[in-house]
Amino acid sequence: MQNIDKELVEWAVSKIRTEYKEDVSLLIGQTGGGKIPTDEQNMVFDFFIPSTERGNQLACTFIIEDMGYDLYPISWERLERIANIEEPRMIFAFAKGEVIYAKSREEKVRFENLKAEMLLKLQNQEFHIPKSLEFLETAQEIFQTMLFEESLCNIRKAAGGVCCHLMNSIAMVNGTYLKSGYMNLTDNLHRMKNYPEDFEKVFMELLSENEIDAIRKKVYELIHMTRKFLMPMIKTGEKKNFEPNFEDLAMWYQEMRYTFRRLTYYTGIHSVEDSYLLGCYLQIEFDAIREDFNLKKMDLLSAFDTNDLCGFAKKSEEIEKYLVETIEKSKVHQNRYSSFEEFARANSLVQE
Repeated sequence: MQNIDKELVEWAVSKIRTEYKEDVSLLIGQTGGGKIPTDEQNMVFDFFIPSTERGNQLACTFIIEDMGYDLYPISWERLERIANIEEPRMIFAFAKGEVIYAKSREEKVRFENLKAEMLLKLQNQEFHIPKSLEFLETAQEIFQTMLFEESLCNIRKAAGGVCCHLMNSIAMVNGTYLKSGYMNLTDNLHRMKNYPEDFEKVFMELLSENEIDAIRKKVYELIHMTRKFLMPMIKTGEKKNFEPNFEDLAMWYQEMRYTFRRLTYYTGIHSVEDSYLLGCYLQIEFDAIREDFNLKKMDLLSAFDTNDLCGFAKKSEEIEKYLVETIEKSKVHQNRYSSFEEFARANSLVQE
């Protein structure tokens, strides 16, 4: 087929100038534009930014000989979401995008500034580390769904989604993006400075699997190694001058004090079920407050033993003692009273 990239670009620009001059802000293209390697890698149109509702009518898809084309609109609002890494599959199109046509210089500058801001964000740990965790969490959520899938087609589809999100997560902590979108994942990996050592090996093994359980196992391995890879970087990126608000911790403990008491009671009467459920509730709370107050790991549930609830109770007491000591060292005010009379005096209740 004769190459018509230049003619199509000229057609798109001419159509905007003659029919949509007031309705289209920018026409964006990129070299290659997702073509296969055997096709010529010329500048091709990709998307346009409408400035009015009528501008969306420029959108069209068509086939010339055996080539398919798609000229589609992206609003400024959506472009800002892409720049905020909310649509990872579109980042490469935005980052590689070049202005073919601009309604005004101001709109061209707006586009270039938005792209520059996105690339700067990728270098900012306070931005890209939370984004990396978002991609990891999404991968884990897809994996949870995989546990209940029984179709090989659905399992493979989910596995692909997990791999793409894990790769986005790895790219984020490297301060970059997947330069080929959802294609050439291993090539993208090699361009990064840091990545899990065995990621490519396990990924290629995944592609060779034909059994559902085997695919699940490989996907689990990829998630597990990515988590281990990310954790040291995430800790390094934590704010250096973070100052916990121990007044909030004191308030939390005042609320939880009765839960500790309940656990003591139910372990004391050997109520296995209630002891376990209260322990789960406390463990969720411990994990939630740990980062907020720079606390050490508080592992209560590993001590749970249906045959020995005394050890479980002892572990709960140790954790509570640690929390109380932490609050006391901070010297924040605590609403602690030795009697109701003391509480009443402090809170202006009149006794009759």
